[in-house]
Amino acid sequence: MNELVVGVDGSDGSRLALRWAVAVAERAGVPVRAVEAWSYPRLSVISGAGDLAAPEEMDRRTVEDLEAVIAKECGTVPDYVRAQALRGPAAGAFLQAVTPSSVLVLGSRGLGGFTGLLLGSVSRECAEHAPCPVVVVRGDELALAPGALILVGKDGTDGAVAALEWAVNLGRMTGADVATVFAWQPRPSEVRPRLAERLQSSAHAAVEEWTDEVGDEVEAIEVEGDPRDKLVEVAETRKARLLVVGRGGTGPARRGPMGSVASAVLERNTVPVAVIPAETDSD
Repeated sequence: MNELVVGVDGSDGSRLALRWAVAVAERAGVPVRAVEAWSYPRLSVISGAGDLAAPEEMDRRTVEDLEAVIAKECGTVPDYVRAQALRGPAAGAFLQAVTPSSVLVLGSRGLGGFTGLLLGSVSRECAEHAPCPVVVVRGDELALAPGALILVGKDGTDGAVAALEWAVNLGRMTGADVATVFAWQPRPSEVRPRLAERLQSSAHAAVEEWTDEVGDEVEAIEVEGDPRDKLVEVAETRKARLLVVGRGGTGPARRGPMGSVASAVLERNTVPVAVIPAETDSD
C-alpha cells in the first residue's frame, strides 16, 4: 500500500470515507489522494443550453471544491493530502485513477441512487473490478489504532490468502490487531461427532498455514454457519473496525466477480469492509 485514493462527491458517505482515509493515512504514514469526477451534463448537447466552462476550468473548480471539503472535514488540508480532479463518470474515473498498490476508499452510497440502498452502484462496480483493495466505509468508529480489531474472513480461496496478508500489513502500519474467522457448514452426510472433528482439524491446519505465511500471531475464531451471515455477526459482536474479505470467494449463489461472501458483507455489514483482489501488492 503506497497511497489511499478516496472518492469524494459531496455526499455524507464520501465525507465519512475521507475522514477514514485521512485517519488511517496519518497513522500508517502514507499519502492520500482525494479525487472527484466531473462530466458535462447531457443537456449540454442541446442547442441553447448555455456556454460551458473549458475542461481546464472545470478541473480547477473541482480541485477548489475538494480542498474546501477537505479543510472542513479535517480542519485544514494536511500536507499528505492532495486533491485531484478526474474527468468522466465516477466509477470509470476512479478505476483508472488507481494502481495495484493503491487502496481505493469510498462511501457506501454517493449522491445518486435510491435512499434505501445500502450499497451504491459506484462502490459496487469499483469493488468488483478495481485492481487494488477497495474499502467501503460505514459506521462512526474510524480509528485503526492499537487495540482496534481487523477481522479477516477465510474461505480457502487465493483472494482470502491475499486478504490476510493485506490485513496483517495494515495492522503493522496502524497498530491494530488481526483475527481470522473460519465459518464452516456441515455436509449433509455428516453427523455431529464427524463435524466437530473436521472443524477442529481444518481450522488448526488453516491457522498454522496462514500464520506461517505472514509470520505473525493471528487469532482464529471458529463459527458454524453460513459465512455470509457469520462474518457480519462476528464483526458486530467483536466490535471490529474493519472487515476484510477476498474478492471472488466461493459459496452458494455466487454473485458476480466478487463472489457471494464479499457481496453479502458489503450489503449487510455496519463497519467498513475491505475487498481484496487475489493478486495485489500488499507492501
